[in-house]
Amino acid sequence: MDEKLREEILDVSRKIYSYAEIGSEERKSSKLLVDMLKSHGFRVTYPYLDMDTAFRAEWGEGRPAVGLLAEYDALPNGHSCGHNLIAAWAYGTAVLLSKTLKSGRVVVFGTPSEEGIGKYAGSKAIFAEKGAFNDVDFVIGMHPDDTWSVGAKALADISFQAIFRGRASHMADAPEKGINALDAAVTAYNAINTIRGWAKNDKHIVIGMIFREAGVATNIVPERAVLEVDLRSSSGEFLKDLKEKVLNLLDGISKAYGTSLEIKYLSPLYENYLSNRVINEILLEKFREMGVDAKNLDQDPRPPSGSTDEANVSKVVPTGHLDIKIGYPGIPGHSDDFREAANPDRAGDSLIKGIIVAARSVEKIFSDKSILESIRLSYEQSIREPPH
Repeated sequence: MDEKLREEILDVSRKIYSYAEIGSEERKSSKLLVDMLKSHGFRVTYPYLDMDTAFRAEWGEGRPAVGLLAEYDALPNGHSCGHNLIAAWAYGTAVLLSKTLKSGRVVVFGTPSEEGIGKYAGSKAIFAEKGAFNDVDFVIGMHPDDTWSVGAKALADISFQAIFRGRASHMADAPEKGINALDAAVTAYNAINTIRGWAKNDKHIVIGMIFREAGVATNIVPERAVLEVDLRSSSGEFLKDLKEKVLNLLDGISKAYGTSLEIKYLSPLYENYLSNRVINEILLEKFREMGVDAKNLDQDPRPPSGSTDEANVSKVVPTGHLDIKIGYPGIPGHSDDFREAANPDRAGDSLIKGIIVAARSVEKIFSDKSILESIRLSYEQSIREPPH
């Protein structure tokens, strides 16, 4: 990579870092990426899939074709998850490949709101559902972390609000004329908690709940109560079944108390991650050729602890993943420390290494049809096998 392209990539990351636009509002960030990709001859669709901060940028013709995932949303405390680095990684990898590949196609997918904020929350799930990845052979994603690694794990996840509506009345003078929405919500909270007692341990269930609304005064029968529920599991299929059980439970409790019930989904269902072993082994090989001792998370026996919309991509197309090292060991994501570590003036060398590793991996895959076939077979096997 020449110095001009290196500085261009870092400048893209610096600008997105300074914009720090939250999810679904990434107008300047997405436009910057689109304009820069156009300047390198990429064909761009923007907006994309009815999302005004999403885009698709394409170079080359035919097959094979690789998809690169760009994220660029920030959190309220800035780029404390380093998505400015992810955006610049996808941009830089795509431009570098456009200069080195003799054939094939490179597609950059600009995906808003990975953090789940706003109307485009979890946009990769929407991309996957609408067939955005149907014409690429494989996809690669990247994230900054405290270690160099390849592979990814993620729990399936669904978040929603159960909104109970009853009838207000004076708590002392006429409680019998009210319908207590909070009682219904509290009963629902306790009932959902019992799921832990009968669900199979191998599904790694995580249940999180809070009360968003619980009444307005102690002398008024609560007319409205909002219970927010987050369900996670190592299996997307199990989670879908679990969600239906919870919804039936909520409906029964609402009927018993005489309230109405509204379910408001906060984001699409995030799937469990199907990491492609073949892609990740090639990424690992390229890391090691650069003298980087990266871990292979596919071989880590520990269960996943987080969730991402990138997992939905992995369910519809072979998907590999790499993490670049920034900050110090154990640095917490979404913290002010992580935001400072994600400054491209500090993380620039790691970013460039991640770009070179991804580009060299794509070049190797494109050069050998047997590797593409192995990637496809590995993906098909992971679809058939239940998650562990």
